[in-house]
Amino acid sequence: MENEGTLGLGSPRPYSRRLLIVPSSDGRSFVFGKGKSQTSVVVSQDVAAKGLTVLIKGTVLDMSPAQPCTPCVSKESMSTWMEYLHFQYPIDGIWHNETITGVPVTLTAIGEDGSYFDIGTVVTDGYSGTFGVAWTPPKEGTYRIVAAFAGDESYSSSSAATWITVGPPPEEIEIPEYPTPTDYTPILTGLAIAIIAVAILVVYTLYTVRKLARK
Repeated sequence: MENEGTLGLGSPRPYSRRLLIVPSSDGRSFVFGKGKSQTSVVVSQDVAAKGLTVLIKGTVLDMSPAQPCTPCVSKESMSTWMEYLHFQYPIDGIWHNETITGVPVTLTAIGEDGSYFDIGTVVTDGYSGTFGVAWTPPKEGTYRIVAAFAGDESYSSSSAATWITVGPPPEEIEIPEYPTPTDYTPILTGLAIAIIAVAILVVYTLYTVRKLARK
C-alpha cells in the first residue's frame, strides 16, 4: 500500500502467526497483535474429604507491555477500559453508564484414572480479573484442575493447573443412647398418701383408746 499520513507507513508484513509489523518512514515499526494473557488457578484445600465442597479460584490477567498485570476484559468493555487505563477517563465511561465485564474461563477436573469432569465456565470479574467457583469432587482420588482461557480478538489464550486429593469421608460420630429415666412421681405420691392415711389412722386409734379408758 502507499505511504499514509506524515509517518509514511509502509506495507504490513507478518512477523509471526500472531503479530503484524508495519514499518514507518522515520525508522520505527508498529507491531499489531493480540495481548499476552496469563491464567492462574488454586484450590482452597489441597486435601479434602469426599462430600466436602472446595473453592476453585484464580485470575486472568493482561500481560501486554503497555498494561501488565491488569485484568483481561471483554471486547465490549475494551474501549472504556483502555480509556480508563491510558487517558484517565472515568472507569464507568464519560457518561457514567458503562460496566466493565471480564472474560470466560473453562474449568475442568481430570481424575487420575483419566476421567473428565466439566466443572463449568465462569466469567472473571472485570475490575480485578479474578474468578471463583465452588465444586464438590464426585469421588475419592487425585484430580488435576485445569483453568483455560480460550482467548479472543484482544488476547491470546492461556491456561493453568493445580491439584487436589480427595480422601474418604469423615467418620460419623455415634452418640450413645441413654435410657429414659423412670418417673417415680406416681409411686412417691402414692407412698405419701399411704403414710398420711396411716398417720391419721394411728391418731384416731389413740384418741379412741384414751376415750374408752376414761369411762
